[in-house]
Amino acid sequence: MSATPETVQQDHEEKKSSIWSEPKVLFRTLFLRVVLPILALIVLWQIIAVLSRITLLDVIDAFVRLVRIGDSEGYLLSDHLFMSLTRVTLGFTIAAGTAIPLGIAVGRYRIVNWVVGPVIEAMRPIPPIAWIPLSILMFRSNLLGAQVFIIWIGAFFPILIDTTTGVKRTEPVHIDVAKTFGASEGQILSSIVVPSAAPEIFSGLRIGFGIGWMCLVASEMIGGGLGLGYLVIIMQQAGRTGAVISSMLVIGAIGVLISYMFLLLERNALRWRQAVSV
Repeated sequence: MSATPETVQQDHEEKKSSIWSEPKVLFRTLFLRVVLPILALIVLWQIIAVLSRITLLDVIDAFVRLVRIGDSEGYLLSDHLFMSLTRVTLGFTIAAGTAIPLGIAVGRYRIVNWVVGPVIEAMRPIPPIAWIPLSILMFRSNLLGAQVFIIWIGAFFPILIDTTTGVKRTEPVHIDVAKTFGASEGQILSSIVVPSAAPEIFSGLRIGFGIGWMCLVASEMIGGGLGLGYLVIIMQQAGRTGAVISSMLVIGAIGVLISYMFLLLERNALRWRQAVSV
């Protein structure tokens, strides 16, 4: 008798609880997942402190000042954070909305792959940062449009490539069985192809957001008045090293948080795929 998703999930939880109940395994897990990362952060911080001649208390003080008082132009950290999240949400949503359907079409239909595939492969190696001058020329009076375009470029290709790969890995026998029972092309896509490619699609979304977030920071450095990338630049120009480092830490923390949110969403949406862990 085949295992149901409920029994697979139950077995997984039982194995997980048994692992944490063994003292040696628990100690080793805590050492590898908690102690070593903390030690690595301490070493990394010491290197940064030596090179930048700044202490941890200086960074904390700069962070508090950004939260309560603001930057050299009077804007609070929350203002910069809100604007950055707005830009990345727009760019990432457009990237997902265009890359997933196109990836399904490229992976499913050979003629689309013949026509679109070479164009994708020609544009994919171009770094997103290289598009910044062109985006400024394309959106001369719309800086927000230029920044969203850069985020779209960064997030689009990882989502597209992973979606295409997932669609191509769909078992042909499943499609043949569906055709035998008279399933339409729409039913095949919605019931077989997309669920089969779902793990790769989620992976592409997670990777695409990470790259889009990095492109956001880079694009904000060209200007815009608000944004975490812009905050790093103006704090550097003002000579406030602590504020620069604290802004960079906020950028990293937001990226990690959203990456974990994608992992949680993937784990809950695809309970049958035990490879996903948080």
